[in-house]
This record gives sequence, C-alpha cells and structure tokens, in this order.
Amino acid sequence: MIIFVKILNIEKLKIFSVALKLHIFALMVWIYIQTLQAGKKRDIPYRLVLKSDDESQPYLSFNFRPPMSISKKDYELQGLDRLQILSSPPFCDLADDLIEVFKNHQLVFLEVKQFLLLKSQFKIIGYNFNVFPKYLMYATDKTQTNSISDYLKTTKNLGNHSSDYAERFVELMAHYYDHKLTLQETFPKAETYEALHISDYKLSPGVYFFLDELQEVIYVGKASQIRKRLQSHFSNLSKETMIDYSKIKSIQVEFSGNDILAQLIESAHIKHLKPIYNTQQVEDPAPYIINKATTASGINKLQITRKDIIDNLPERYFNRVSVKQSLQNFCNEFNLCRKHCGIEKVKGPCSKVTREQTPCVCADKTLITAYNERFEDAFRQFKNRKSSKIYKLKGRHHHEDAFIYMVNGIYEGYGFIDKSEVVLSTNDILGQLIRQSNNYDTSRIVSKLDAIIPKEDILTLHE
Repeated sequence: MIIFVKILNIEKLKIFSVALKLHIFALMVWIYIQTLQAGKKRDIPYRLVLKSDDESQPYLSFNFRPPMSISKKDYELQGLDRLQILSSPPFCDLADDLIEVFKNHQLVFLEVKQFLLLKSQFKIIGYNFNVFPKYLMYATDKTQTNSISDYLKTTKNLGNHSSDYAERFVELMAHYYDHKLTLQETFPKAETYEALHISDYKLSPGVYFFLDELQEVIYVGKASQIRKRLQSHFSNLSKETMIDYSKIKSIQVEFSGNDILAQLIESAHIKHLKPIYNTQQVEDPAPYIINKATTASGINKLQITRKDIIDNLPERYFNRVSVKQSLQNFCNEFNLCRKHCGIEKVKGPCSKVTREQTPCVCADKTLITAYNERFEDAFRQFKNRKSSKIYKLKGRHHHEDAFIYMVNGIYEGYGFIDKSEVVLSTNDILGQLIRQSNNYDTSRIVSKLDAIIPKEDILTLHE
C-alpha cells in the first residue's frame, strides 16, 4: 500500500500547537466524520464535515480517499459510489486547510471514537495531533449516539452516508451543546409517532402490520401489549433495528385475545406476505413424512423422508423427535417389526428376535405374507384414525373464548366462539374455525400447549 505524505507548513503547525496548549479558543467547531465498514466491521473514514461558529462559512465538507484498500463488495453493500470516493484527494492534501480551520477553535466531537478517527489520519501523515477536544457523549452514553443517527434517518429520511446527513448531524450537535438539553429534548420522537395515533391502540395481545405509502405490508410483529410495543418502536430509537421507520405510513392491528394466538397469526402472515423487514419465520424447512415402501424381499416397511409422497401417513412432522415417536407408537400398537418400522437400524434381526426371542418377519421369511396383511390393516387404521384436541384460550373480550384446533397432533387452525356456546364435539367449532397450514413454526408454537394450558381447558375427542 502506498501512503501519500505531504510536508505541512511547519510555522502553521507551531501556531496551531501553541493555540491548543493555551486553550485560546474564540469559536467552537463541531466535527463529524463519516465512515464506511470494511472487513470485521472496521470503521474507515472518508469524509469530514464540520460546523463552525463563523457565520460566513457555517458548514465545510472534506472528502478524502480512504487510507486502506476496500473491496468493491463493501462499497456496494453500503450503497457508496466507489469511483467517486477513490477520486477524492488523500488526507495529506487536506491537512493544511483543516489546520487553518481548527486554529483558534475549540474542537467538539460527539464521542471519543470520532476524535480518534481524525487523530489517526494525522498520525498516518506523520503529525502528532495533540488536541484537547470536548465531547458531547461519553462511554456511558454510547446508546444515545445511535439516537441521533436513528432520529435523522426516521424524521428526515436521510441516508447515513449523505453529506446532508452529516451537516444535519453537526447542526444537532451544536443545538445540543448550546441549549444543554437532554437527548430526548434535542431529538424528539419520530414525526410519524403522533400521525400514526399509537395512543389509540389498546394494551391487548395481537399482531401489528407496518404499511408503506403503497399500502404494502413491510413488517409484521406481535405483542402481548400492542400499544406499549408500538410506542417502543417509535420512541426507543437507540435500539438496533433493521426497520426503516421513515417508510411507515400507516399501521394495522389484529387483536388476538392472547399471546399464543398472536404468535400463530404473526407466523402465518409473515410466511404469506414475506415483508421486507422480517428476517425470521419467512421460510420453512421441508417436513418429515412417514412413507410406506417395500424391501427387496417384499416386506412392507415404513421410512422417514422429507419428500412428499402420495402413499404416506397424512401427518407432517417438523422435527425428528416427533416423527420417531409416531413410528414408535405405530410399531408398538400393532406389534410390527422394529427394523422395518425404521426404529432400529441393524443388519440382522430386530430386538424382538435378539432380546425378546419373539418370531419376526425380519428373521423368518415364511412370515412375510401374514405380516404384510397385518401391516396393511394397521396402516389403514392408523391413516383413518382421528384424535382431535380443542384448546380453550382467552378471547378478545369478556364474552368470547378463543380456541386452537389440532388433529392427530397437527395444527389445523384457530377461531373465536361465544362463551355461552357449549363445545362437546368438533362440529361445535367448525363453523368458527379459521383454517391454517401447519409448518415448522406453528409446530414449534403448539408443541407447548399441553404444558401451559390447564387440563380443564383441553377437550380431547377420539373419532
């Protein structure tokens, strides 16, 4: 790497150093350095913007070439014009002008990190930048630094790499310093906060949808208290998030009555709508299927696969533990071969023969015909069997109950029903059932129901 070094005006540096040591500052200058990320999140400076108390030239912007090589991909990921940045002069060409501006000024930075970025640039060209700056924030205020950035992007729709963003940044720094205000006073809540009427929403469980100017859903979330969650979205701007709040033009809410349904409804909408700011629950792994097949010897067998095949048990499983448990139950109930039910992987006979000393088709081929007939009967019974569960949950208001409906351990959907209605069979809830598809995330959510729902609120039906 070639480092360009320019000999600075020695007399100018001496004057500047004396001014710094004596603290003879007549004016303030607020400095903000814009950086891009390269490698392991290293901040590489490429622009310095400052605001001076000198009203004749309040804003100055200095673009300079990054002091290290940065990949083309890093530029693209951050939306920066690589050729434009590389065409900027090296920092050493700007040093004289910066020294002139800094002379007789008190330098003010947002935080220590910003000052060290500037100091490192002077160090590269061989100058010891002995400055005693002021800071608006210290280590304990680190989260507040993001408040300024998020406030600008939210209320002004400014990208954090634009020169307008940097100018607005130093303007807010000066405002903060002059008025001695708290950050909350300096950087008020997003303009969209009041316009979206968040205070009108209830403190109830449900799902919320952020919509853009085209009324397309860009984010789906769930909360046990909708109003509180929405307030945290728009008032806690220091929290790290991928959401661009400036794009939110309206909010829609679907109340669920309880948090479990909120999770299920949120998951269903995310998978269907695929909003740009949702990164989880968008895609599903393929389910496990119990498929019927035949060995080379003509013995009926069951095997676990992730390919959807017509001749299989109707259940779709989303973790290997549940599918193996179902195979275990099937094998034990109908007294089938453990090897050919996919429970044991052995070269020889299964444990029924080796441990229990019981005849089995895996050790005696004369039993194949009788075994296959028993297997087909068992498979038919298992396929046609229907065991339903109805879980009662809290509804959206005092006169309503919510319910979740499951068949053979598989999520079928949810609904709402009047508290006065008596539920004794599946027919009593089918008219209110909102059918849903089972998937990896719904399977994960409903797997907890038996542990968290009181037994008196679970109706089990065998048909």
